[in-house]
Amino acid sequence: MAKTEKYEVELSPENIEALRSLATRRGMDANTIIQQAIATEKLIADNVGEDDDLLIKKGDKFQKIVFDRR
Repeated sequence: MAKTEKYEVELSPENIEALRSLATRRGMDANTIIQQAIATEKLIADNVGEDDDLLIKKGDKFQKIVFDRR
C-alpha cells in the first residue's frame, strides 16, 4: 500500500458546501471526493493541451469547458 500524507487545507464556505453536497449525493466521504477531484484534474492536465478543447456531452448538447493553464 502506498504511503499517505496528511494535509490541512482552508476552504471557502462555498467549497465546503459543494464538498459536503457531492459527498452526500455520492454516498462517499469528503476525502474520497477530494481524491477523485485530484485524479480528474490530473487526467485533464495529462490529456488536454493549451490549444485543445474539452467538451462535455449532456443529452444531445455539448458544453465547452475552458481551463486556465497558467
